Amino acid sequence: MSRILFIGIDYFAYAKEICSALERLGHEVDFHPIEDASFASKTAKKLAGGAYAKRLAAYHDALIEGSAGKGYDTVLFIQCHHMQHSALERLRTLHPDARFVLYNWDSLTTHDYRPWLKHFDHAATFDPTDAKELGIGYLPLFAIPRFFGIDHDRPKAQDLYFVGAIGTMHRFEALARLHAFCEANGLSTRFHLKCSPVVQMKLLKARKSLPGVTGKSLSFDGIVDMLEASRGTFDFANHKQSGYTMRLIENMCAGRKIVTENKRILDEPFFRDDRFLLVDGYDFSAVPEFLARPITSDLDVEAFGIDSWARQLVEQERVAAA
Repeated sequence: MSRILFIGIDYFAYAKEICSALERLGHEVDFHPIEDASFASKTAKKLAGGAYAKRLAAYHDALIEGSAGKGYDTVLFIQCHHMQHSALERLRTLHPDARFVLYNWDSLTTHDYRPWLKHFDHAATFDPTDAKELGIGYLPLFAIPRFFGIDHDRPKAQDLYFVGAIGTMHRFEALARLHAFCEANGLSTRFHLKCSPVVQMKLLKARKSLPGVTGKSLSFDGIVDMLEASRGTFDFANHKQSGYTMRLIENMCAGRKIVTENKRILDEPFFRDDRFLLVDGYDFSAVPEFLARPITSDLDVEAFGIDSWARQLVEQERVAAA
């Protein structure tokens, strides 16, 4: 059994699921969020960036000091740009024999983590273009066990669903056009569109609206509920990236049809034309026929499960770049 110090984004329940996967593989895991989630820190982050930076640095100092003497074999980061370089250097000094591993599930266009790569023995990203540019590993995202065990016999209440944050008007516009197309062609949609107060105000001023706009996040249970009751999903990235979204991987593993704008899908070994439809811009004309066609192809999706992802990340010396 090896010991892993896992520091990362505490996003939804994914950190907990990663810990469970590593434990199923026989590792002992200590997880710490990379950001302090206390009320005082959240308040400082909103009101005063400088105060938050000081609280975050103190939080990291305490985390590093607390790791001393625990004999970690691996130090795993999911994102790392929140931590100062000096703090990472101290952590490496405390654990000179540990293998430092970094995984990024944001693209360089969202977070430029290049200055931090020097601190790691191995780095990988979900984005194949970034992997090729940086010479690091390419490792697509994963699906948690819940998405492999959905109820396939549940009646379908809608044709297409979408769950995601509206961080850009480009994504909102794509969803608005899809919704209008579906209404005009007898197809039903269901959206959960998380928007910040700022984005909601922009939509209000622009007199734009869609069913499902909310300020609340959706739990895994809620996501699975929408997935089970839908024939397929619409995959449209929030930011410019070449890597596949978590939602695409989850729906692929759950056996749902996927309408996507990511052109790379056509060159993937897992591409099947009864499972994936590439749309060009806002041309949704092929969607009705695609949804009406049953899935008959076979596809080994186990390679995209979280256990396989965790094994490749922490147990292999290097994942080949794209």
